[in-house]
Amino acid sequence: MNKLTLCTQSSNTSTTLSNVFIDEFMPLANGEFVKIYLYLLRCVSDSQTTISVSALADFFNQTEADVIRALRYWDKAGAIMLTMNSSGSDISGITFCDLTSASGNQTSEISSAVPKISENHKTPAVSEISSGFTKEPRSAYTPKQITDLSAQEDFSMLLYAVGTYLGGTLSSSDASSIAYFYDTLQFSPELIEYLVEYCSLLGHKSMRYIEKVALAWAENGISSVKQAKAYVGNHSEATYSVLGAFGITNRAAGKPEQDYIKKWTDVYCFDTQIIVEACNRTLRATHQPSFEYADTILKRWKEADVKNLSDIKRIDIEFEQNQQNKSAKRIQTYANAVKTNNRFNNFSQRSTDIDSLESALISNNG
Repeated sequence: MNKLTLCTQSSNTSTTLSNVFIDEFMPLANGEFVKIYLYLLRCVSDSQTTISVSALADFFNQTEADVIRALRYWDKAGAIMLTMNSSGSDISGITFCDLTSASGNQTSEISSAVPKISENHKTPAVSEISSGFTKEPRSAYTPKQITDLSAQEDFSMLLYAVGTYLGGTLSSSDASSIAYFYDTLQFSPELIEYLVEYCSLLGHKSMRYIEKVALAWAENGISSVKQAKAYVGNHSEATYSVLGAFGITNRAAGKPEQDYIKKWTDVYCFDTQIIVEACNRTLRATHQPSFEYADTILKRWKEADVKNLSDIKRIDIEFEQNQQNKSAKRIQTYANAVKTNNRFNNFSQRSTDIDSLESALISNNG
């Protein structure tokens, strides 16, 4: 993406944050958006006149789409003015506005930029939301809106439960995401709890990851815990781990592959570490993914009563010793065969008694 040209209407050389921004703009904005605004303000105050969206995304560990949403938010709020390129497809420049003159009408602008919570909790159902999900989960709800929602006991208890799963008090940004799941996607509290629990068990407690899973569920029409469990059954930790070990990243597991994985987990009762080890050995042996080959390895390990990786090491050592014993036996067998077939040993030895021959010779000479 093209570089963005930064300029300001202020002549200050230090990073000065307007009280108007703190008093009127900041309370209504998402925390991630505030950070981007402050960083850009610091850049332009330090006479840095160019920066790219990708650089901002890398710096804040966000996607470029997140950065663009933040810029559009501040543009609509009147804190900055965006300049587009000639085709109107990309942002080419950012101008920081004089917030003193913008403060008079910024409230209505921000209000229109932030989706409102419906009074009767009648937001569009999942099926009515476009596949693009144009409402951003991280910017949808203000602290006041979250407070209003918290007046509902089930939502208040939900925030507490999610905080327990994630191991701490939720930030305002996290609470905004939960409000989005609850109010916009219309996930039930039970479904949201299962969503967070599922992601946590996979080792992903980042709200960004949880949001992606939530959107995937919504796009697939999931509206109950039962549906979610059926869905993740086809996208379980073992499935993801096997596909990752085999380097399969561009598709989901097919039905025969799912059957293999189900056998390894439910019939053989192997944990993911053992299954992945079998996949790794399959690649080393065949140089390509092979569920059939991995199944032969795991079947052998099942017959050997493998329970953990230590058992696999034990089997490897026993196998190596057996191979060495077999090799030594072959060498000994070969050596014996060589000795038996030696040309000297094959020569037919005379059975004549030397003493008797000598006596016979003397007699003949006499």
